[in-house]
Amino acid sequence: MHLAFFTDFHPATLGGVQTAMRALCDSLRGLGHRVTVFCPPAPGSVAADADADVVVLAPVPALALSNGLPMVLPTRATRRAVDAAFAARGPVDLVHALTTYGCGVAGLRAARRHGLPVVQTMQSRDDTMIQKYAPAPYLAALTMRWLHGALVPLRHQRSHDGDDRVARLAWRPLIAQAQAADRVIVPTRHFARRLAVRGVDRPIHVVSNGIDDALLDRVRGAAAPQRPPGPPLRALWCGRLSPEKRPLEAIAVAGLVENCVLDVYGSGPLAGRVAAAAAELGERVRVRGEVSQADCLSAMREHDLLLLTSDCDTQGMVLLEALAMGLPIVYCDPELSETVPAAGGVRAADSSVPAFAAVLCDLARDRSRLAAMREALAAHADEPRQSRHSARILAVYTEALEKSEV
Repeated sequence: MHLAFFTDFHPATLGGVQTAMRALCDSLRGLGHRVTVFCPPAPGSVAADADADVVVLAPVPALALSNGLPMVLPTRATRRAVDAAFAARGPVDLVHALTTYGCGVAGLRAARRHGLPVVQTMQSRDDTMIQKYAPAPYLAALTMRWLHGALVPLRHQRSHDGDDRVARLAWRPLIAQAQAADRVIVPTRHFARRLAVRGVDRPIHVVSNGIDDALLDRVRGAAAPQRPPGPPLRALWCGRLSPEKRPLEAIAVAGLVENCVLDVYGSGPLAGRVAAAAAELGERVRVRGEVSQADCLSAMREHDLLLLTSDCDTQGMVLLEALAMGLPIVYCDPELSETVPAAGGVRAADSSVPAFAAVLCDLARDRSRLAAMREALAAHADEPRQSRHSARILAVYTEALEKSEV
């Protein structure tokens, strides 16, 4: 098959969506399929933009996504660029939209123009992110609803008792995008339930994100570092340095735990504040900056636990990476219990800094618990392999293709 992927994040940029997309692309190509990615440019990365399998769409000047990356809108110019690429690179068999913003909408529209089936991946908890972290939640939700509603119609939005007006506005683009697709893919059962109770009646398939098999084999094949058995407790935090990922809270946790050091990996808009907060704790917090996925996986072998402070992830690639590397996980979001093996992590009582600190203090006092968690995780280490999930993705594609032929 020739698959057209539409995503609002360039494959060369940092983030869980991009990491999962790269693993899926490589796996599908390894199985003999052709994948062309349509996306915005990667800021400051000329070499990446020259990738023959990537079609870079022109972003809107002075307009960016909430994470600061360039934003593409489904304008006439975007339409012409997509249609020209389809003509030059075609024929295309199926469109897979991996996001729900400008490029995701452009993919949906391209599929309809060309009479192609469209599969939509949904994995963004926009309602939670907007309610908790947007400076003006109602205005942000209203703007997203208005922009998306002008492009993707939705005849009726089912009411849900647990949604206030902000949540209802934030859910509307997600529901409309899902309803416009032929098939929907989500990484977790809990997110599938969230969509279904809000009126999504398209077939929803739960397929986990994955990690590239060759990368896992390469990292695991390297000499394993020796973890010193005694203090300090070595915690790792990895992700985008942005409010919803809560890196500042992770540093505050480290400040409350004796005999604990924290390594912070990542980059993003909070980089300056993270560096300043880390400097106040001296050598107890080390800011490592942005690293490759391979380096992150290697670092996980040297630490005692992953400190996962985010409270609005649907699944979280860093969680899957920790699972693959046998790194115990300390987290707070009840929804993530679906992915964290029961004996492989500890969920804090709530998302507060003191609740996280209490867990780490307990683990620092009784490090035998960490050894038991690593042993429990070993049985699940191969679950994140992309090869375990690609066949299910292809089955979804086949269903969508068969539906379009009826």
